[in-house]
Formats: sequence, C-alpha cells, structure tokens
Amino acid sequence: MGALTSRQNAGVEEVDIPSNSVYRYPPKSGSYFASHFIMGGEKFDSTHPEGFLFGENTDLNFLGNRPVVFPYNAPPPQEPVKTLRSLINIRKDTLRLVRGANIGKSHSCYNIEFTFDADTQVAITIYYQAIEEFLNGVPLYLPQDSSLHSETVHFKRGVCQQFCLPSHYVNLSEWADEELLFDMDKDIYPMVVQAVVDEGDEHLGHSHVLLATFEKHMDGSYCVKPLKQKQVVDGVSYLLQEIYGIENKYNSQESKVSHHEISDNSAECVVCLSDVRDTLILPCRHLCLCNACADTLRYQANCCPICRLPFRALLQIRAMRKKLSPLTPTGFNPVITSQTSDSEERSVTHYVSKCEYGWL
Repeated sequence: MGALTSRQNAGVEEVDIPSNSVYRYPPKSGSYFASHFIMGGEKFDSTHPEGFLFGENTDLNFLGNRPVVFPYNAPPPQEPVKTLRSLINIRKDTLRLVRGANIGKSHSCYNIEFTFDADTQVAITIYYQAIEEFLNGVPLYLPQDSSLHSETVHFKRGVCQQFCLPSHYVNLSEWADEELLFDMDKDIYPMVVQAVVDEGDEHLGHSHVLLATFEKHMDGSYCVKPLKQKQVVDGVSYLLQEIYGIENKYNSQESKVSHHEISDNSAECVVCLSDVRDTLILPCRHLCLCNACADTLRYQANCCPICRLPFRALLQIRAMRKKLSPLTPTGFNPVITSQTSDSEERSVTHYVSKCEYGWL
C-alpha cells in the first residue's frame, strides 16, 4: 500500500500527531499526505503521492486511526528492501458460515469455519461488532457486547488447518440489517478473525487479521464475505494485496496459450509467450510480464496488457520454488507481503519461499 511510508521518511521525519487524533482519509481539513513517498527504499518527491498507492485511497482507513513511527531504517542504495515474514495466513476464500445441526430450532445460528496456515503456534479468536484499538502497536478488538466473541483456540504450526468450533455460533437473526455491514464512519466491524503468534518473544504482537461482513439472502439465509486482510508486524499494520497471476493455476502442460490470445492463467509472459513472467505491474497488481518485455513496455506503452489500466511502477519478483510436500495446499494465493526464508523449513507461502524485489 505504501500508506505509512508516504507519510514519513523511514523514521527520519518526526510525526507530531496528538494521540487522540483521528487520522482518516479523506481528511475533513488539511492535507493527509506529505510531499513525498518512499518506494523501493528510495524517496520520491511528489505533489500527489497518493497517486502511487497500490490500492484504493480509502483503504488507508483500515490501517489504524493515526500514523506510527516506521521501525526500520531505509536500506542503502542497491540493497534489497526488507521483506516481511508472513507467519500466518487465513485463506479468505475458505471462510464460510455453517448452519449448526445442534443449535436449537433457529435457522439463523451459524458456526464459523475456515482454513489457515501457520509457521508458528497461533491463537485464534473471533469477534463480532467490534471496534479496533491499538495498545503498544498490538491491535485489540472490543465487541459492543462482552458476549460477542468466541473463546480463544490454540493451534500448533502446520498447513491446511481447519478452524471449526462447534460450541461457538452466531445468531444473525438478532442483528439489525445495518449491523451486518461495515460502516466506515462508525468503525464497527461486523466480524473480525484475529490470529496471533503464540510462541516466543521474537514475533511478539505479530498477528493476521481478517475483517468480514455478512449478507442476508432473499430466502432469509446468511453468508459471510471477506472485507480486508492485514498483517500487524512490529507495531505496523500492512494491508494484504493479492498478486493476480502468481498462483499459476495450471501446470505448463495444461496452460498452452495460442499466439492470438492473452491468458492470465499461464506461467509465461503474456507479451512474448516464452519467458516466465516475473514482473508485477502496479497499481493493478497483474503479474504478467517477463523482465525483458517489462523493460521494453515502460518505454513504448503505459498500460497493463491485461486490464489496460495505466501503470505507475514495475516490480520484478525473482522467486525460487521449493519442492512441495503432499500436505501443501494448492489453492493458496500469495500476497505482496510474501515471506522470505533462507532456511529449508516449510513456509506459510509455500509457493514463493524466497523472494527478492527489484524496481524497474
């Protein structure tokens, strides 16, 4: 997103904001952004730094109600940018409501189920109708009613784990229609799944948060819809943004692309159709180009070949693939904050285990 680094210069620039100040976009008065942004470890002066955000500007409101001091120093020139470790991943596509079989006669009582991966021991809690507060950089979720949360469930490290708590359910028929949805002005999240690292002090406060809303169907049933996901690392919140095309849905034998069509399902560059795609287009986040074609594209065009939207930056991702174990999930879509790991331990991302970013 670049939200935090756009408001400060890697800890060099002091931010003097009262602790009780509400910092929201768009601001009611004054300027929300500074006159520069940090990208790839470099400072760029700009009168409109918000034009370089890799998402909707209103997404900034999911990062907390005030700026925080960035905990890392800017890297020296030509040095790789620090890559965050993503120790926990909740697969948002697996989040669902399951009507409880033993929860009385109400058809609006549901259990919550989802699949997640963890490279560490983790503690998971679900909150409803909750507001977000930060204490020493750690997010706290406070429900409107003390009963609107699940018990905290502890899990060991592992991939493809199932969260299923039959003893806990939510009765959505007791909710008003407006309580099912998220209202940015009220800052009350209908549902929050918080997974916190529960092992050692090295990653104290590291957590993965899934924000979600509910939807009522015409037949009176309900479903849950993921809203946003974010990681909290070293007291800083980061929104997770998917990279479209990194999952390589089909193997090379199944993804043959004819010369007259552009496909986002293959591993090859959509321009030359020969080299492996390794360059991400921003802000649309399509991974569709090889390095050579990306270098040509930036001089000859200014639009993404997939969605035709103008691009502002090209990000090269050099990745190494690990041998996948039989337990490795196949439906996981890595995100921009992919984990980097020099060890041979199995990582949460599984698909991209070692990643270096290079700005073109």
